[in-house]
Formats: sequence, C-alpha cells, structure tokens
Amino acid sequence: MTTERDRKDACGSSLIGARRRRAGRVAAAAMIGLLAPAVTTTAGHAAPRPALTRNAESVAPSRAAAPHEAPAPRARNGVPGAAGIIALRPDGKVFATASRGVVRQWNTVTGRRTGPQLAGRIQGVHSIEFSPNGKLLAVGADRGVSLWNSATGQRSGRPLTGHVGPVRSVAFGPAGRLVATAGDDGTARLWETRTGRLVHTMTGRAGAVSKVVFSPDGRILATAGSDNTVRLWRTGTGRPIGEPLAAGSGAVYAVSFSPDGRLLATSDGGDVVRLWNPATGEPAGEPLAGNSGPVYALTFSPDGRLLATSSGGDKTVRLWDTATRRPIGAPLTGHAGPVRAMRFSANGKLLATGSDDGTVRLWSAATGSPVGLPLTGHRGQVWALRISPDSKRLLTAGADNRVRLWRLPTGNAG
Repeated sequence: MTTERDRKDACGSSLIGARRRRAGRVAAAAMIGLLAPAVTTTAGHAAPRPALTRNAESVAPSRAAAPHEAPAPRARNGVPGAAGIIALRPDGKVFATASRGVVRQWNTVTGRRTGPQLAGRIQGVHSIEFSPNGKLLAVGADRGVSLWNSATGQRSGRPLTGHVGPVRSVAFGPAGRLVATAGDDGTARLWETRTGRLVHTMTGRAGAVSKVVFSPDGRILATAGSDNTVRLWRTGTGRPIGEPLAAGSGAVYAVSFSPDGRLLATSDGGDVVRLWNPATGEPAGEPLAGNSGPVYALTFSPDGRLLATSSGGDKTVRLWDTATRRPIGAPLTGHAGPVRAMRFSANGKLLATGSDDGTVRLWSAATGSPVGLPLTGHRGQVWALRISPDSKRLLTAGADNRVRLWRLPTGNAG
C-alpha cells in the first residue's frame, strides 16, 4: 500500500529527476556555447559572478540592502569582443563588437548573433561606430578606415584612403552626411559618406590625433591628441576656431559636448575639468576644481544640467551643476579603482560607472545614491559603457575582451 510518505518521496524523486534532466540540457547548451556566444542569466536580485570564458553559468538569487534598493540588473551574456570596442545602433536593437579582426553584430535583447559579420578580416581595429540611421558601420583600423553596409556585411564603396598609419577614432556627424576620422599621422579628416570623397584634412598637430567628436548640430568638430591640446574646427570649411585649447597636464582623456552644444568639457592628467565655449574657443568660467588625480572620464546628463566626472586619485565620481559650476552633494564612493567609463541613461535617471576594479555601479542621478548591487562579471578593467535609448539595457566592455549585456531595473529607481 502506498503511504503519504511514499507519495512525497516519489514526488521528490520526480522533481530531482526533472532537475537533473534540466541540468543536463543546460550542460549541453554550455557545450554549444563553445561555438556560440555564452549567455549568463541571473534571477531575482543576484549580483552576477564572473562568467566562465565561454560557458553559460546561472547564479542563485540573493537580496542586498542598499539605498533605493531595486532589482539588480540581469547579465544576459558575455560575448567575445576586443577590449572596449563596442558600438550601439541608434535604435538600440543591435550592437557591434570587434575581435581579432572580425566585426560582428548582436541582438541587444537576446544577446545572440544577428545579421552578417563584416566580410573579411580587418587588421587592428581601434574604433567602430554606427551611422545615425544605423545603415553604415565605420571602422577605424591599422590600415585606415572603411565604411560597411550593416545589413549585408559588405564594404560600402572604396576604403577611405589618405591617412598614413592607424586610425584611432571614427565619428559620424548627426545628419550622417559626414564621417570624421583621427589618425596617428597627426591629421583629422572629414569624408562624405555617400561618395567616400575626402572633404577636409585638418592638420597642425605635433603628434597623433586620438579622438574626434562632433557637436550636436554637426557644425563643429573637436579633436584631441598626444600634444595635450584640444582643437575646434568648423566642419563647413575645415578651418580652426581660435587657438588650440590648452587642456592642462598630460594627455587629454575625455572630450564631451553638452547636449545643447553650448559647452565643451575636457579633462586630462591633471585634477581639473575645463569648460569651453565651442563657438569661440574661449574658457566658459573657471575650471571645476576638487577632483583628485587624473580625470579619466566625464559625461553630461541628457538635459545638460549635470556633469559627471571621475577622479582617479580617490576613485570617486563627482556630480556638478553646469549652471553654477558647483559640486552637487558628496563624491560618489564605492569603486576600488579609477573610473574609466560613465554614461547617463537616456531618461536621465541613472548614471552607470565602470572601473578598473572590474565592476559597474549604478547611481541615482537625482540623489547620488547607489541603485542596487555592484555589477560583477568582468575580469579586469571596464573601459566602455553604452545604454539603450529606452534606458532598459546596459552594455559593458572591458580588458577581459568580453562584452556583457545587462537588463536595467524597471523604472530605473531613483
């Protein structure tokens, strides 16, 4: 006769068997992960552990007590990608990575490969960027720059020739008509995307150009380089605006226009951030003092009212009121290493920071309080962050040559 205890034991054995069969399927999927991108999924409030290099791993849920506690983001994948080289399509549905000369595209929701990879191998990729309509990918590499059709994976037109040596940075103008490139040959160049025609060559540097950034209206191009200056150029004429901006001590680490284009922020090896009037090239008020050590990263909030800056010496992040030029609240503490990358969410509620300590942290832009747990999983420095236009997903890339995709808290608490 079957007793109640026997029925419970049988039920338990059935559940255990089901779990074992499920585990077997997960193990098989992990083996498939040797050939396909691995997916790391975290349930509940768990903080993801570092994923194995290729295999999938699931993490048990746990809770964390933190100010403005919100469900911790879920790590969806760790796809192969060269350190820090990622691009997010403007619609937020696809992102691109570069690894070992191959540029691949991935679905931002599923973390799976989508569309074609760029045909052939590209030696020494340094920078990739989608055009504003998402139809083109610009690739800066050791042997110059090229434009690719993101839908077909084929080269769009001929390579953009002219640079001598590697191209370190590429950027599309806001209308997509122009693409700017920065080269080790000491020049920045503007090209017409439709024809590949060279429009302007901007020279005058004593060393390599490492960064090109368009103003929001596309009329001004900022370039930074190894001569420790930032230069402003009119894109219509290719002529400089004023004298080179003396950024301060050492190499220029960050250059950013405010969303309305009225301010340009620069940082360098010193401990100050300088604000400039891009239209004239003149300083816009006194430098923002108070940082400790090199300022590796800075970013404006979507409404332009806040400027976030990292502080390499004390490993903190500071928020500034751009109208008063004064700090807001106390520095944001928690990282155990300098912060190399920062982004505000498109809705302005969150600030994401990536550090040399291998973690990513989320902060309330309104209060400066941490949101949820630190996001772990990268092994080594986190060098790049991207947030989808709907503020629901975060991409992180680091020195471990992995790109991780996170689901941000619903409502972006704070």
